[in-house]
Amino acid sequence: MSARAGNDARALLAASPRVRQAVPLIVAAAEAGQRVALVGGVVRDLLRGEEPHEVDVVVEGAGLAYAQRLGALTGAEVRLHHAFGTATVASRPPVDVATARREAYVEPGALPVVEPATLEEDLARRDLTVNAIAVIVAGPGAGTLLDPFDGRADLAALRLRLLRPDAFEEDATRLLRAARYAVRLGAEPDSTLVHAAVAATRGGFVALTGTSRMLDALRLVFTEAEPVAVLAWLMEWGVLTALEPGLAVAPERVRAAWRLLEDEARDADRVALGLGLVSGDLAPERRLEWLTASGLDRATLKAALAAAEGPALEAVLAGQPDADVDAACARVPVEGVIAAGGAEAVRYLGRLRHIALDVDGSDVMQVTGVEGPAVGRLLVELRRACIDGSVAGDRSAQLAWLGAR
Repeated sequence: MSARAGNDARALLAASPRVRQAVPLIVAAAEAGQRVALVGGVVRDLLRGEEPHEVDVVVEGAGLAYAQRLGALTGAEVRLHHAFGTATVASRPPVDVATARREAYVEPGALPVVEPATLEEDLARRDLTVNAIAVIVAGPGAGTLLDPFDGRADLAALRLRLLRPDAFEEDATRLLRAARYAVRLGAEPDSTLVHAAVAATRGGFVALTGTSRMLDALRLVFTEAEPVAVLAWLMEWGVLTALEPGLAVAPERVRAAWRLLEDEARDADRVALGLGLVSGDLAPERRLEWLTASGLDRATLKAALAAAEGPALEAVLAGQPDADVDAACARVPVEGVIAAGGAEAVRYLGRLRHIALDVDGSDVMQVTGVEGPAVGRLLVELRRACIDGSVAGDRSAQLAWLGAR
């Protein structure tokens, strides 16, 4: 069946309980005759038979006013972003609202100049055909699917195709989005996309887009289920080297880190871990500069630096007994331990770090009479004794050990 405008999409909308719940309110927030459409990921999920997690809509006309009406109907907080006419309505499911717009890039890598446009013009400004599919839910044509660039056919064929060959030159962050979508959708980038990606990286458009924006896009790679596969595309296209000479991916180390994270350390910061792993080959001074430029907060920066030093920690841990492994790992963020890998890291993450003493600092002061830093030193020594088995793991034994000090 053709995927062009005019297709009846009512059955598609009805297939999702979440969308069935959201659409009546989305429609009710529209003014008379105002066209509102579901776009992007929500439509892709519906076409793939998956339940969307969030809903993106494009509105012709005053999108911010529309978002405020939707917020009032749902009782949800509304966050407005005036520069691009976008908003987020924190309903269930969340709804991201964008004013239909056309874009003009004054120069490569610059933020676009935007102005209101039709829904069709909004679809035409996008980067990938699979992003340029919409279902109109309010206004003229409600209930129809718009697919002017055959994105549905590309989705079915597992093919990733650019709308325009200069899309990556306009905005090089699209390179990272294309790699993420290729992996997430199981789609093969076509030859035109690959050629455009390589040309954009070799042509200096990554630098023109700017380190801050590119790093923001790189962070999203590490929120994907399969970051190694995404990084493989970025390496093949030369994106990482263009972003920072020396960035590299050791696929097995990243893959092992992600397995360990999923099995034993889901509390870890994936972004910090990923940035640390890809920057491990940079000189320490340059690594610090590069990670600092990414705008990480202090804790995340510390975690990323620890992850970059994973191989060094692995060498320190190799063959060590539990008490030494625990002492060494306790001094670094968990992301550094994950990056180190190996049997010792597995022991620490899976068992040792969960061992808790049955006494605390107040017990130490009461039993021993010591104060200040000596309290912490005694707790560290007691923990080591419990791990190596010389003190039993119950409160009475630990109090007795303190009493003998």
